[in-house]
Order: sequence, then C-alpha cells, then structure tokens
Amino acid sequence: MSQAKRILLYYLIILGLAYALIKLIPINFQPATWQLTKSDAIIGTATDSIEALDTIALSFEKPDSLVVNDSIPLVKDTIVSSDFLSYPTAFHTQLKKLKKALAESVQNNEVIRILHFGDSQIEGDRITAYLREAFQEKYGGSGPGLISILDLQRLNPSVWLEHSKSWRLHSIYAKPKQDSINRFGLMGQTALLPPNTRAFFKMSRSPWAESHASNYQQIRLFIAPHADSILINGSIKSTEIINDTLGRSDELTEINWTFPEPSPSLKIYLESKTQLNILACALDSTSGVAVDNIALRGQNTPLLQHTDGELFQAMGEHLNIGMVIFQYGTNMVPVKRKQYGFYKKILTQQFELLQQYIPNVPVLVVGISDAAFNKDGKTESYKHLTKIRDAQKETAHKYGFAFFDLYEAMGGEGAIIDWSNQSPPLALTDYIHFTRLGGKHAAELINKSLITELDKIKSIESIPLIMRIDSTSWNNY
Repeated sequence: MSQAKRILLYYLIILGLAYALIKLIPINFQPATWQLTKSDAIIGTATDSIEALDTIALSFEKPDSLVVNDSIPLVKDTIVSSDFLSYPTAFHTQLKKLKKALAESVQNNEVIRILHFGDSQIEGDRITAYLREAFQEKYGGSGPGLISILDLQRLNPSVWLEHSKSWRLHSIYAKPKQDSINRFGLMGQTALLPPNTRAFFKMSRSPWAESHASNYQQIRLFIAPHADSILINGSIKSTEIINDTLGRSDELTEINWTFPEPSPSLKIYLESKTQLNILACALDSTSGVAVDNIALRGQNTPLLQHTDGELFQAMGEHLNIGMVIFQYGTNMVPVKRKQYGFYKKILTQQFELLQQYIPNVPVLVVGISDAAFNKDGKTESYKHLTKIRDAQKETAHKYGFAFFDLYEAMGGEGAIIDWSNQSPPLALTDYIHFTRLGGKHAAELINKSLITELDKIKSIESIPLIMRIDSTSWNNY
C-alpha cells in the first residue's frame, strides 16, 4: 500500500473514532455557568457610562440561597401586543389580580405599592413622579412613597429633606465593598449613623411635588437589625410628639406613625450605642396606591445579588407590593457587541432573584430608550440599541414579564435627537437622558399602554381569543 493511501486510511479511522465518541459519550457543555471577571462598566461604577468601551466582562454570581437555571425557562405562551406593550398571558393573569387590589384598596384601607427600579434615567423622580400622579389620580392614594432619608444632592423634588452632618449614605455599588455596612434592602442604599451619635433627619412637604405626592399622612421608618436599643424623639415645630425607646432586634424593624393633618414637617432624632442602618422611609396615605422611585445611578441592574436577601424580602412583605417596573439600559448604551447573550445572562440572574424575593407579582420591563452621539460634527443614533432592546424583550417574555418598547414608542432611531431639538427640549444635549419634561412625556407613553390594559380588565375571566401575535418574540420559542 502506498504512503498516500496509508495516510488516508489513518485519517478515516480517526474521523470514525471521533464520531463514535460524540455519539456515545455525553459532553456536559453549559455556557450559562461560565464566570468571567467583573467589569466596572457593568456593575461597579457610580456614574453613568457614556464613553465607548473596548472590552466588557460578565459578573454572574450564584448566591447560596438561589438556584439559577442553566437556561432560561422556555414557556411557550402567546404574546399579546398593543401600544408598544407586549406580554405573555401569565402577566395578564397577574394584572387581573392587581386591578382587583387597586380597585379595592381604598375600601380595604390598604396601600398597594408599585416599585419603579431604574438607573439615572429615572433619578430625581424623573418619569416616576408622573407615573405616580396618574395612578394616584385614578386609584386613589397620595404621598411620594419610599425614599431614602438622605438626599445629599437635592435630587428628589417630591419631598424636602434635611439632616445632621453625622449621617453617611452608602450605596450597594460602592467600591471597595465594606461588609460591615452591607445592610441593603429594597432601596439599594442605607443611611448609616455611627455609634454613640445623636442625629436628626427632617421631612417636609415639597413645593415642587406633583399634587398627589405633596400630601402624606402615614410615615413608616425601616431599620436594619441593630445590636442595642434606640432612642427616638420626634417633633413637629417645637412640639414633641414622639418619645420612645426601641429594644435591640435581629430582624427588620418598622416604626410607623399616622397623622390627622397631611404632610407634617416631622423632625426625628435617633441615637444608639451601636451603628444604625436606616433602610428607607415611606411617606404615604392610608390607602390607595404608592409608586416608589428606586434609582441606582450608573448601574445596569438593581444589583440584587449584592443585597441582603432577608432584608429585601422582609421589606417586601411589609410593603404590600402589587407590581414592579424594571427600567434599566442607559449604561449599556456604550457597549457595542454583535450579540448580547452576556446581557441576557445578567438579566436572567436579576429576574431569578426578583421572582424569589418578590414572588407572584406582575413585572413590567421598560426597554432602553434611543440614544445618540456626535461624530465628525454630526449627531447620529447608536445602531446597536435594537439588539439591546431585543435582549431585554426576549428575556422579559421568557420570565412571564411584560415589555414596553420605549425605543419605538418615542419614535425609534433618531428620536432622541428630535426630543433634544424641541423647544422646550425633551432630552438633554448628552442625547441620552431626558429632561424633566421629557420624563413626563415618557411616563405618558408608559401610562397610556399600562393603564389601557388595566382598563380592559372588567369582568372577563380569560384573555380574549382574538389577538395579534408578536412575531419577534414568538420566533424565539
């Protein structure tokens, strides 16, 4: 046999063995379990990312208390679309329960909460303020909702806050992480008071608040577990109305007060021999709906993997959450990739934790908005934003969440340029963030779709059989 024929024979034998190995021996190939190094561009910075990035890495952690599926659960469900809003029937079922709870909240004398999580696009109550106003106008309720007791940059127009200099604000995205103050609940922030320190914070009606937000009667303070007793004094003007002592506690502590007159200017002093962590304060009416602004500047997610899961869940149980609005994406704008599989994994982790911490509530994912940049003196929209939008939409639907396409609702490619050029402008000249007026317009677009869907729910017990199928999402199943 010639040398050439022998080489060919050996080659065929090797191919045959390789084929047999593939067929007979299973290979455990699970890319969803890969772990790459963390990147500040995704979860580490406290400022918005607006410059193009050359590299990006994935942080995909599995907390001991959470079982993360290696693949997104494929639930074949009909996707309904209307007014830039698309959702599976699972969401519609949850929406019916929300509608009933909202309709009966005043009668039942209870507050139904809507949590609005987001990045700097909603910072300073932008967008949220107008979502809140529309819901409270329709379903009752008042007050600015859940807030941090510290507003160091005076960003929140819906309540006026003052405080002693002793307080320190710590955020979940702070680096390096300090385990000693890792007490983060729903807000992703904690107001820290050092040991053996007496300090105050004060809340008052804001002249810039929307009409419903400016009125609150119920004040609820949430305190993380503390190792010693807490002295509390509260006064309205010069009249002391609160004088109490709380014992140590290994669990979340809630203190609440209800006042006959709306929006009291309440000044509260706290003191303890050990460190105190104030997780949040809720300013509400005694019934109706509350809409909370929970903004984390510079982040792509609410970083639920870094929060204290027990505190998060405990706050959720105290607050009677009816719905979650999840609005991130601003800090993905500079991340240009051919595929966004890594981003789906980031969202997957957050959605898994969200379902674990706040189960059985409808979740609305608001997609990325249009954004643009200057190139050689010409302003152009980013071309890759629809890929980010599609990753958000696909992942949302596969978890039974609704998706609102803000990118298309505001006009699609180039819309942010038009918004910026309007008079008065709806967007800033960074061609990424909305002005307050633009935030109001964005809220109107979201409200139109969401409240329309709620209004459709009457006594019908099942979703209509005649519907338009969203082909983009359906093809992914």
